[in-house]
Amino acid sequence: MEILFPARLSLPPQHIFAGDGEFRDNRSEWLQPTQYWTIIYYAHANSVSINSRTFQVQPESIVIFPPGCRGTNAIIGDATYHMSMSFDLPAESGKRYAIPAYLPNAQSYRTSFNKSCFNVVSDLTFPKAFAWNFMLQISYDASRLRQNEPLYAAEDFILRHLSESLRVPQIAEAANTSPRQLLRMFREEHRLTIQEFIRAKRTQEACRLLSTTHRPIKVIAEQIGVPDLAQFNKLIRSQTGTSPRAFREIAVKKL
Repeated sequence: MEILFPARLSLPPQHIFAGDGEFRDNRSEWLQPTQYWTIIYYAHANSVSINSRTFQVQPESIVIFPPGCRGTNAIIGDATYHMSMSFDLPAESGKRYAIPAYLPNAQSYRTSFNKSCFNVVSDLTFPKAFAWNFMLQISYDASRLRQNEPLYAAEDFILRHLSESLRVPQIAEAANTSPRQLLRMFREEHRLTIQEFIRAKRTQEACRLLSTTHRPIKVIAEQIGVPDLAQFNKLIRSQTGTSPRAFREIAVKKL
């Protein structure tokens, strides 16, 4: 089954990170930042998951992880070399495109990908140009998203406005559908209501920020749209069984 994600490509990336190396663990799992795409060039076979969808990846392939997803990869065999690049796509308007999650036989991109990793420490022009051009090259017309377009539009709106107070009618209007139809789509795709999905994404982003940054807890609470610290503490405790501060301490010890 083809896996596609929506993206607006009218503006180039503003921020980008890239590098190459060897995987240290046979299996890794991470939460994708809500503003960043990540593309990984695998020189070896892998089993990859994006949210609940798992698929096999052949050597010399690229996987595209969309903002806000839960990503995993499990190495098959002994080889571990890979290249990765994370970047934002800042456009909030303009034409929407469909981006495939998996690009097999991607050897033609290897030289430019490697050059981007090499240049990212000295000159961001080439890496940004490569990332933007790559996404445009692999994209399909948005019509390929078919009946899921309102769902994708709603998910994109939620991730971009996570710090704000979100209401279902507002989200449905942005997705150009009715609240009732949108709720049906969320139940079918995620087995969650829209508010449950928002809560899950806020928790996911909060846990990621707590474990990977030194930002004050109050700042993180505001960033995910739960500025009341008592409510933020309740949210994190309900999902992790511990307070935000304790969760951060445990996460740091595991690094």
